[in-house]
Amino acid sequence: MEISLASVTVSIAIALVSWWVWRTLNWVWFKPKMLESCLRRRGLSGTPYTPLVGDLKRNFTMLTEARSKPIKLTDDIQPRVVPYPLQMLKTHGRTYFTWFGPIPTITIMDPEQIKEVFNKIHDFQKTHTFPLGRLIASGLVSYDGDKWAKHRRIINPAFHLDKIKIMVPAFHQSCSEVVGEWDKLVSDHKGTSSSSSCEVDVWPWLVSMTADVISRTAFG
Repeated sequence: MEISLASVTVSIAIALVSWWVWRTLNWVWFKPKMLESCLRRRGLSGTPYTPLVGDLKRNFTMLTEARSKPIKLTDDIQPRVVPYPLQMLKTHGRTYFTWFGPIPTITIMDPEQIKEVFNKIHDFQKTHTFPLGRLIASGLVSYDGDKWAKHRRIINPAFHLDKIKIMVPAFHQSCSEVVGEWDKLVSDHKGTSSSSSCEVDVWPWLVSMTADVISRTAFG
């Protein structure tokens, strides 16, 4: 009886380990390669799949390299902010696929295709890469299907063109105030330096301006 029980226990353990190994291999290799083959048969081009990491390492390396180089105010900012997508665009055109780990991501830039994706909410659902995201924050970004359509209808009137036009004076006032403060910084800098220009960290100004615009448009 003991031998029989031990054999059953070992068999169950082997079965569980085999099942876990198969699921891991399927997630890391077999399923991504099958999806890559399917995408290429449909005429899409993209990067070859790298096990587990996908394009994350390439994207991070290019981003780090781009941000390590100084740029001028007149330089094109795209190669610094989105170097990897820009390279993919030049290499594969306006429709291509990349890899977010073992998950393929298709990038489209045709307005008609984008419209089709937004309208067919049941056919093109969001990929929930981070399951804990719903627990941290839920909303229109994470909703799918009918729930997404319901909330979209609720907020849609707030972004009607006529209402956006009413908000333009608030946008203009907030922007003008920030530009005026920047002009004042340059004038003050001229008084203490021979240079006619100065370096400004615009990030805190943009954050403040965004909050200012929201408060003016939402609360008057």
